[in-house]
Amino acid sequence: MRVRADQIDCTGSGMCELSVPEVFALDDAGLVIVRGDGTLAGADVNDQGTLVPVGMRAGVREAAAACPGGCISCHDEDGE
Repeated sequence: MRVRADQIDCTGSGMCELSVPEVFALDDAGLVIVRGDGTLAGADVNDQGTLVPVGMRAGVREAAAACPGGCISCHDEDGE
């Protein structure tokens, strides 16, 4: 599964960071970022988003569903 976050739609609520701080953080402007800069262990980042480790996928899906701005999107890759 890969995850992306669109800061344009982010409300800055921080619910994602509270849910899965290993994957999400808020930047200096208070907007969501996906930890794909090496802080997410094993992160593989490309145009499709950041690869989420298996053990964190349920939490990421829940964070996406709970996001008030609807700015988090996840999609499964083949075989996931």
